[in-house]
Amino acid sequence: MKKYSYLLLIFLSVYFTGCEKDETITELEEATLSVSPENLNFDENNPSNNQITIISNVSWSINVSNNALKVDKSEGGPGENKVSVTDIPAGETYMLTISTVKRNETDKTISKSIAVTRQPKGFTSETVYYDNLDKAIWSGSGNPFIDQWDGYINATGTGAENIEYTGRTVSVRNSFQSSGYAGASRKNAFYFGGKDAYVTVNNIQLQPGQTSFQLSFGCCKFEGDFDTSSNIKVYISGNGSSMKPLAYNRSTTNSWALATALFSIHNTVPQTLSIMFVADDYNIRMDDIKLVTSNQSTEQIFDFSTTNYSCVETPKTIKTNSNYKYVTHFAETLISQKHVRNYTACYDTYRHNPMWVAYPVHQCYHEKGFGRTNPDPWRPDPKFSASQQSVIYPSDWNDWPWSMNGNEPTDLYYYWRPYNNKNFTKGHLLRSADRGGAGSEMNIQTFYPTNIAPEAYLYGDHWSKVEELLSDTWECSDTTYVVAGCYYANDGYKTYDASNWNTLSTLSKECVIPTARYKVILRTKNGSSGKPIAECSPDEVMAIGFWFPQNLNNENPSTTPPLSDYIYSVSEIEQKIGNEFEFFPTAPAEVKNRVNINDWPGLN
Repeated sequence: MKKYSYLLLIFLSVYFTGCEKDETITELEEATLSVSPENLNFDENNPSNNQITIISNVSWSINVSNNALKVDKSEGGPGENKVSVTDIPAGETYMLTISTVKRNETDKTISKSIAVTRQPKGFTSETVYYDNLDKAIWSGSGNPFIDQWDGYINATGTGAENIEYTGRTVSVRNSFQSSGYAGASRKNAFYFGGKDAYVTVNNIQLQPGQTSFQLSFGCCKFEGDFDTSSNIKVYISGNGSSMKPLAYNRSTTNSWALATALFSIHNTVPQTLSIMFVADDYNIRMDDIKLVTSNQSTEQIFDFSTTNYSCVETPKTIKTNSNYKYVTHFAETLISQKHVRNYTACYDTYRHNPMWVAYPVHQCYHEKGFGRTNPDPWRPDPKFSASQQSVIYPSDWNDWPWSMNGNEPTDLYYYWRPYNNKNFTKGHLLRSADRGGAGSEMNIQTFYPTNIAPEAYLYGDHWSKVEELLSDTWECSDTTYVVAGCYYANDGYKTYDASNWNTLSTLSKECVIPTARYKVILRTKNGSSGKPIAECSPDEVMAIGFWFPQNLNNENPSTTPPLSDYIYSVSEIEQKIGNEFEFFPTAPAEVKNRVNINDWPGLN
């Protein structure tokens, strides 16, 4: 009996043990990894400057791009750890990559890379570009803008041979000369004439191996403390890529002082570097711009090696024409304060009217609504002379808003003369309301002649409807891309600018009238793919074209045909203008060969 009782106890013990619940498997905490600094300049005199701090909640390991880069440990565990770089050959830059170790098959690996550089022995800073702006002093009247006179340019340095200055509302002045900092050259300085005035130093040539730099410039403002975050904003660009902000240090004094910024370039060194300076007010001055190589460490690291697609909306010129001049205008968004391209124009300096205006449509361009500047701020495009552009702005445009004259200019000669007894409207190619913000630079730029053409539509409602649909319905978070252009079937259609309607002035000159306008539009189908157009498949993109005839022969149609009669594929619009330009060159060709009205709400 005892034997059976013993067997029963064994059986029950095994049974209840087998029925216990499995231990709960807890979900892994997400791996984290932070590494500093992001860029390390090896200091052979102070080993404490060669340490890398690694903070992680999991184990990690280190890989180096070249075995000549030595570290004191190649792996570690959770928590905060210090790794020392013990050696790297002089004059070299190698990559050190820290990666988290997977804890199971589904775990993700996080990697962080650090560029480790050791300056050549006996490092000597090299001047890449320096300009004190003092080659000559202006002897004429007034103060010349930088696009009117280049006699001041005195650039030197290994990368200064092909530099060029472009900008807006920046003049060269020799009043209130630079002083009070080492190297102040006195004489000439750049003067910023208002909010969003800017100057860009283009085409600074860099050499392989030049990866760390110091930028310096003297600057001052009229009154109040100097604010480095707003008074002058600095941006840099490599090989024509989009501008990226660069922070700098400076005292808060409003007197002349030196501003300095350290930055490094990671991965591929671009062939050219551009530096843009943007002011937020008038009466700000700048002098002695200098870029030198450096061996100082910095946390401002830029990578210009990523794929940089050209602006989707900018057409490719197929048939070159020496009369065509191209210009891109930039401005800052009104709330987010992003520095963005406003529009690009191809302007015919013979016809004195635009060929096309290319622009993006996105919510950021009307963050404060669709307000239009009042009164209309007609003014010249600062990148064109009066002989190159239509004079459809008053000579006293700089007195806008003309508050002393009832908000009207005193000069009334700023229209096109009527043609065949028909008055022309000054027609925006990029609608002013689509660059919302009354009084903002973004909106004012739409009143440049480069964005305006004589307007006398045969069916005006067609143009208006497309403009409204574009902003109200077809805008998307991926960005909608537009080219609005003019077609000139017959250069015999001519008028005169600088007119008070039928009365000409001494400035009046012939201007060719477009016989038609067109719009071509492209965007992703779902509107929120987050992908560049160049990386989209044909099925992910849609495009459409519109043709708008002008009424230059006093036609009086009794009915207006449907808009659908004037809808074309993008390729068909290219053919109608003589294949002079290719639209949306980065988009798949088959997208431009087709059009589906059902893709575009509001057209049915």
